Amino acid sequence: MQEISSSKFEKKIPKLFNNIFLIGLFLLPSAFTFGTGILLICVFYGVYIGKEYFKDKLNINFFIASIFLIISAFIHSNFNDYLSNYNLNHSLSWIGLANWIPFFFCFWGFQPYLNCKTKRRRTAFALLAGTLPVIITGIGQSFFNWHGPMETLNGLIVWYQRPIEGITGMTGLFNNPNYTGLWLNLILPFCLAETINSRSNKLDRIITFIFSFSFTLCTILTNSRSAWICILLGSVVFFGRKGLKLIFPLIISISLIISSTIFPVFGNKIQFFSRSIIPKNIWMEFTDFQISRLDIWNTALKNIINFPIFGTGGGSFPDIYMYETGLWKGHAHNLPLELFLSYGIPAGIIILLPIMYLFIFSTKTIFFNRLIKMSIFDKAWVISIMLFLFSQLVDVQYFDGRISILFWILLAGAKNIIDEDKLYRNFIKGK
Repeated sequence: MQEISSSKFEKKIPKLFNNIFLIGLFLLPSAFTFGTGILLICVFYGVYIGKEYFKDKLNINFFIASIFLIISAFIHSNFNDYLSNYNLNHSLSWIGLANWIPFFFCFWGFQPYLNCKTKRRRTAFALLAGTLPVIITGIGQSFFNWHGPMETLNGLIVWYQRPIEGITGMTGLFNNPNYTGLWLNLILPFCLAETINSRSNKLDRIITFIFSFSFTLCTILTNSRSAWICILLGSVVFFGRKGLKLIFPLIISISLIISSTIFPVFGNKIQFFSRSIIPKNIWMEFTDFQISRLDIWNTALKNIINFPIFGTGGGSFPDIYMYETGLWKGHAHNLPLELFLSYGIPAGIIILLPIMYLFIFSTKTIFFNRLIKMSIFDKAWVISIMLFLFSQLVDVQYFDGRISILFWILLAGAKNIIDEDKLYRNFIKGK
């Protein structure tokens, strides 16, 4: 059956631009400046060939959200004297708009590059190939002491390669191990899909299996607890009941190993042996929890309740938390709370509602639609969105440019998945 693609674009994307888009994706993790520049060119062309922007209801939502964000930033700059005790930098509210408003247009501009299954599969492959430098540099950092930062072209390309000290995890090209962990989490479903898809070819199967193993190994080496959970969660959802049968014994085994490493559950000899073979920076993650997430969220919630309409300003949480507790935390460790605190509940809800719509209905289309044959890469696509949303409940990696760009690409693809389902249903009904 011929693929059904979205008809909301007046002209097809030329093959040249499709290939440029894939090149931008390939460069995104390793050469962020160049990858972003290329993708922006693709966005401008995608917006240019699209039909009227406001014919899409989701774009109307995002446009209204932009107005609320700008009003909030204006309020923070001119009428926030009641927050003077916190000594906030109000210019951060304007700078913080760059984390949202440009991506509302990227969401529209990316869609023509993702409007059929074939394009989304090529996108997944480009992301997989582009992640290879992350894997290689991460392994080199962890096992061969490849330390940076490594820069070229006057800092246009930076590979951070931070020295692993204390309980710091693998970062690879990224600035923070949590960013690395989430990037690997988001790409892993595509790796699993490629592994399953290559069963008929032994060489491809071996290569993709090695790649999947490397993804898992590097994710563990980041020492990011949320990334570890996402590996298990993504595997269970991807493989269904079969995955649960494999993952559940694995969870029990890992729990016993970690417990015997932290506490002498099976005696001091077993504990000593476990600590001698398990890297300290891994098992220490389960002993040094520092400040509870609940304490951080409580501070954020309290200030959201106090300033519900316009929030306290972009980037305000660290100063507020320092003022109230004497400790520093870079963000609220929850993206919705961070958004509500920064720009107010109205702006936050208007942004989050279409995102949840895209996730819920793309999930419904992929997992519960019996009318159309499911693509395993579209299944991986939706699982990747799920892992992102889950991770942002306990951390905020969204503000890394590579991750935010990837997230809005995933949302644009989800929009096309939903539109294709609607087109197919109308075709079946003869409309």
